[in-house]
Amino acid sequence: MAVGWGVLRRLGLLVGVVLLVGVAAGGGAGADSPSSGGDVAVAQTLGDRELTVVLRRVTSVPGPLQVEVVTHAGSAGGRLTLGLTPVGASSKGELPAPGAPTDRGVVQLRDAAGMYSTTLRVDRAGPWELAVGDGREVARIPFVVSKQVTTPPERFVYGGFLAAGVLLPVSIVVAVRARRSAWALVPAGGMVAGLAVAITAAVLSASLPLPPQPGVQLDPDVDNVSNPYALGRPLISDFSRPPALLTLSGAPLTAGQAGDLDLNLTDAATGAPVDDLVIEDSALIHLLIVGPGGQLWHLHPIRIAPGHFRIHLTPPEGGRYALSAELARRGGGVQMVRAASGFTVAAGQNASTPLPHTANPVHLGAGVMTVSTAVDTTPIAVTTTAATAGTPVTLTATVGSTSDLQPWLGMVGHMIVAGPLPDSDTDIGAAVQSAPIWGHAHSMGGMSMPGMNSQSSGGATTSEMPPLSDMPGMNNSSGTSTPPMPDMPGMNGDSGTGNGTSTSSASNPPGAQGTSGTSAPVMPGMNGPVTSSSMPGTNSASPGGAMLMLPVNGDSAPDETVAAYGPQVPFTYTFATPGHYRIWIQVERNYTVLTIPIVLDVAAGGAR
Repeated sequence: MAVGWGVLRRLGLLVGVVLLVGVAAGGGAGADSPSSGGDVAVAQTLGDRELTVVLRRVTSVPGPLQVEVVTHAGSAGGRLTLGLTPVGASSKGELPAPGAPTDRGVVQLRDAAGMYSTTLRVDRAGPWELAVGDGREVARIPFVVSKQVTTPPERFVYGGFLAAGVLLPVSIVVAVRARRSAWALVPAGGMVAGLAVAITAAVLSASLPLPPQPGVQLDPDVDNVSNPYALGRPLISDFSRPPALLTLSGAPLTAGQAGDLDLNLTDAATGAPVDDLVIEDSALIHLLIVGPGGQLWHLHPIRIAPGHFRIHLTPPEGGRYALSAELARRGGGVQMVRAASGFTVAAGQNASTPLPHTANPVHLGAGVMTVSTAVDTTPIAVTTTAATAGTPVTLTATVGSTSDLQPWLGMVGHMIVAGPLPDSDTDIGAAVQSAPIWGHAHSMGGMSMPGMNSQSSGGATTSEMPPLSDMPGMNNSSGTSTPPMPDMPGMNGDSGTGNGTSTSSASNPPGAQGTSGTSAPVMPGMNGPVTSSSMPGTNSASPGGAMLMLPVNGDSAPDETVAAYGPQVPFTYTFATPGHYRIWIQVERNYTVLTIPIVLDVAAGGAR
């Protein structure tokens, strides 16, 4: 029995060490799991309404799907009908056949801009289609319902620990009861093997590649969404697809009259309709239209059939309109597709139709660095750095004086660039259509989180919370704090010792700017000095705010209900050639998309 207890003690020690290692290494088991997806936001120009349809993350299948519709200022109230249809094939016959709606709902919109919602139900993972109708048109939005999947490394981890857990009491019983204690080594060896398998799988899981993602790289169906680790045939290593071609159709448009413009997308290699667009920057297609007078429309056509999209618009004047579309095909990156010659609007009753404000730009460049304007009573200041071809140029729009901008299409700001153009204010649409550069840049902008005490230009604090108590090493003015922490790189202050009013404290992050000395480069959106009362990424003197962070691990970015960004919206763009450029900056404030038209003269760069 003494031998048995000795074996038992050694066995317990071995188990303790192995379990400790397993706990330390086991955290990587779930790190390789593909995300089950976050919220999906899709902008849709449905009739005269500019809507954002938000599909909230489905946490269990079967389960509820929360559908929210965001309306903007000026959108009329009304009734939207919703229909939810599974469209993915499955090798199993347990579920109803795809192609027929499984649930329906209604969203009643009011005249006030905001968010309206309803709840539908999904009964399977895989590809789905949400039909949104306004009584005249029906937009068909494709999306994928994912579910939590147990990865192969997780199976080995769980199986190994399960085997070890079962064999542990067996080893103890054998060690205590067997006449020959050596028999206890048999289940003990199995237990150690199980732990070794579990720990090895946990450690290696972080380095194993994810399988091809249905809906992003592969055409989704019920089977590959339910188990993306299943070995598909044929094996694919190159997921890229050919470019898409864009043609326009529909009845001729007349100035001053509403009409439909149809967009047809075909595969450049086969001529087949393109029906594998993925949602990129909260839309299936970003359609940019520039009118003869320099007006800009940023629209999001509805999908009415595979490869067939439509927009409804009222052109204000006759002439030639430029048109381009930004889209992303499954397995590939974003591509910009231009209509070969744009489209022409016949002259009509346009003499008394006022042109939108986007046709009245402000002028920058040629020595002019700052201009002021107003859009829908919102004061706006636009500044630029030296505009020289071949060097990065930063344009910053300051919209209002408080941090109340809303993210639109997943970004705080959008900037459309076209040029170089002739120095003329006539027939701008034709000039833009043939311009060598047609760019679309984004700004992550700045935000002011509660408690950051960001001040507007008038000195008013836009958001506050009660002051936090000092953390160890954070010096206050009372002289009673604990010894200060050493300065981190980029934390510049004065002499830096003692508890007095030195700004060289632990509250400033690397790269923050103190009240004296030289600072490290300041991150975009962090303009101006940061005092000890500021949180990382704040800006007390000039409210640029913290940078908007991208979603990770299935978490979702802030939606349009979050009004906490700006007021500064910076963009950096390198103009390849000098000349006369048309620029439009777009932001959202109070559920209104504000468009700021700019004319920028870019000077020729020096010899290199």
